[in-house]
Amino acid sequence: MYRRYVFAAGAAALLAGTPAMAQQAPGIYVGAGAGVNFLQGNNLNKDDYDVGPAGDLYVGYAFGNGFRSDLEASIRENSHDGNNHQTTYGLMANGYYDFDFGSPFVPYVGAGVGLALIDADFNPSGGGRFFDSTKAAFAYQGIAGVAYNFMPNMAATLEYRYFGTQGKTFQDNGVRIKSDSNNNHSILVGLRYSFGEGEAPVAEEVAPIAQARSYLVFFDFDSSKLTPEAKQIVNSAATDALQGKATQINVTGHTDRSGSDKYNQALSVRRGEAVRRELVTDGVADNAIVVRGVGEADPLVPTADGVREPQNRRVEIVLN
Repeated sequence: MYRRYVFAAGAAALLAGTPAMAQQAPGIYVGAGAGVNFLQGNNLNKDDYDVGPAGDLYVGYAFGNGFRSDLEASIRENSHDGNNHQTTYGLMANGYYDFDFGSPFVPYVGAGVGLALIDADFNPSGGGRFFDSTKAAFAYQGIAGVAYNFMPNMAATLEYRYFGTQGKTFQDNGVRIKSDSNNNHSILVGLRYSFGEGEAPVAEEVAPIAQARSYLVFFDFDSSKLTPEAKQIVNSAATDALQGKATQINVTGHTDRSGSDKYNQALSVRRGEAVRRELVTDGVADNAIVVRGVGEADPLVPTADGVREPQNRRVEIVLN
């Protein structure tokens, strides 16, 4: 009965991890597990043993391609009816493969070989004298589990381990009893910590932000007429706007601080409109141009009121 439950639990641990996550980061890792062990009956005890505790500690290395290996020390204890008791110590070398499907859950399978130290206290006849003997035996195991990566370097694990040993002959005061192979079924939960740095986050591609280009067109005093030099600048702006496929062209007119605010506001608009007409003549779509005037409110060169400053008599063209 115990065997059916344990095999089912082991299969569930493997299936629960699908789909799974990125494999463990390359580097050294350590871990520990604790749980329960089911020991099948052997020649020292005809029936299956009662459920007992199990635990392990391990240190290993992940190679970064799904494969990893570790050295494991483990202990399993089981009793039956208070008469028979068996403690199995294991020292194993294991290899694993982690399945990478892209979620925090990572199923894995593994296998190992090593050495077991079996400490058996038993009463073979049920009423005769008591045996107490310890034997070393070849050990092997199969592993199926799933890890949950809840932190970059930390994972919780749930796994099933079948741990088998070769049968040994126990002896006490000249009496010899041959044991069958030991078949252990363990279910363990644990934690695993990786010292690897993990995969570097993939930098998202950021589309380059187009820089706005601007042009300055200067005017004579109290004039909104484009000079030949001004027309050349407007033509350059129009050419760049057409080649660069500008979606909006902002045209802003300015004046110096000579004259009244009301007059200068109107003059700045006239200068902007003069540039707009020239841009349209050069092939720019009229509906792509936004014109406004700010009068003397935003001087390029700060001056006192009433000062005629040539650099403040301008229109700024900005391509977006």
